[in-house]
Amino acid sequence: MIIPACKVRYALVFMLFFINGVLAQTGSWAYDHTYFDRGMMMEMQGTDILINAQTYSIDQPGILTIYNLLINPDDGSTSLIKGIEIDSHFLQIDRGLEFSNSRYYNSGGMNSYKTSDSSIFKMMIAVFDEDLDTVRMISFRDSTLTSFGRDVVVKGDKLYLWGNSGVGFSTLFNVLVSLDTTGHVLWYQRYKDDYQFLNPAFIEEAHDKQLIATSMGQRYQEKKTIVVRKIDTLGATIWKRDLGWNGVDDNSCLAKLGSDKYLVTSFKDTVYNGPGEQLVAYPSWIFILDEDGKIIHDTILGVPAQRRYNKAVSTADGGALLVGYFILPFSQVAVMTKFDSLGHVHWDRYYRDMDRTTKVGSNDYRFVGGFFDAEVLPDGRIAACGMVTDSFTSGANNIWLVVLDSVGCWMPGCEDGLQNTIITHITQEQQRLPIRVFPNPSSGIITISSSLTETDPEGTLEVFNVQGRLIHLQQGLQPIQVMDLSHLPPGMYTIRLMTRAGYAVERLVLER
Repeated sequence: MIIPACKVRYALVFMLFFINGVLAQTGSWAYDHTYFDRGMMMEMQGTDILINAQTYSIDQPGILTIYNLLINPDDGSTSLIKGIEIDSHFLQIDRGLEFSNSRYYNSGGMNSYKTSDSSIFKMMIAVFDEDLDTVRMISFRDSTLTSFGRDVVVKGDKLYLWGNSGVGFSTLFNVLVSLDTTGHVLWYQRYKDDYQFLNPAFIEEAHDKQLIATSMGQRYQEKKTIVVRKIDTLGATIWKRDLGWNGVDDNSCLAKLGSDKYLVTSFKDTVYNGPGEQLVAYPSWIFILDEDGKIIHDTILGVPAQRRYNKAVSTADGGALLVGYFILPFSQVAVMTKFDSLGHVHWDRYYRDMDRTTKVGSNDYRFVGGFFDAEVLPDGRIAACGMVTDSFTSGANNIWLVVLDSVGCWMPGCEDGLQNTIITHITQEQQRLPIRVFPNPSSGIITISSSLTETDPEGTLEVFNVQGRLIHLQQGLQPIQVMDLSHLPPGMYTIRLMTRAGYAVERLVLER
């Protein structure tokens, strides 16, 4: 199935600035295909970004399936979009997307909803090539009714699929399956120990070429904990330890640090209330382990609200990026935290988009967004994918792609904390229009020349400041018009035109 590349619900404005003397672009785009869309995982393909997404079937509404988008990180345009569907099957992806030997390996689960064994869920690896064409579907079922593949590691010509097995929603065992790249099972191993329930999270190749994995474990009548397990390449446990508490959810992110350390996320069994806020937070508890599983140090991140990190990504400098979201009253905000190679917080930033229903100068709006994965681009910029829901989507989830500078800034020189990006709602029929703003830089009087051939009385012209705040709104557009912005302070601004035919965005620098 091929999904038309023109199905872009809205695109978010892009910014231009310099990183280490090189012109760089930041931007934010949202893509809409069905009622439920979320960008789950990312990989680089040359200079383009591959987003691995979960959606409902176009042909069979209500049935989850997979599709992949190849996106230019400079302008958000999609060069290739292809879906993965199997007749009469429900396909769900989770946390694993690996690229090796010109193939992508995508972990998840599948079941047939039109047969007598519809209650049986199998572990799955979807294999597709660089053209996003499906090569094969690999499935594995333990002897229990429900099996699911959470994450996958590729080591040479072997695949290691980390998952669970159980009955219904009760995940009784962790399961590690070793396969060759054609899907032939070499061996599989169950892990139970003394836990009543075990729910897997992530698996990585260890520094010493063994395997290291995380999961949620719960003993009878005890609280949930994070279980970190070092495993050799034949499935034997080298060491295992419990960390922290996890009564909030079943996720525990994992990343390699430096040459001999690991970062693992958990929660602390303590309730924090934000000062002056009606917020209840179970703080994130970050552990740094050595190769033998001993705790080197830990960090607690408790405010401004309860965080849920969805993915930890190792970076070339030996550190790691953590991405996810936290929940505020009436909104859910994306979060990205950078750790250095020693496991110390380097920076910590949050992201949301300005809703067009927001009144000028107001913070009172609803927004739901979060990141599920991140990648560092070849030029040093950071891209993160996830989902966004706001008034434009009428309650639906859209794929969200955000491109930031090398230190996680939407605009240059940002500090830790909240950043407002600028949302531009684009229908399928609209196109990006050529626009020229001059002089630029300007002392205040500017001329805006667009490709409009006639006056558009319904068109709008908006000006946003560096914080993403709407500070000027004008109804009615002409092909050429003059604006006086001399009353605004010096700085960087964004001009956006919205018309019946399309949209245009340009950056403006005011100086005195």
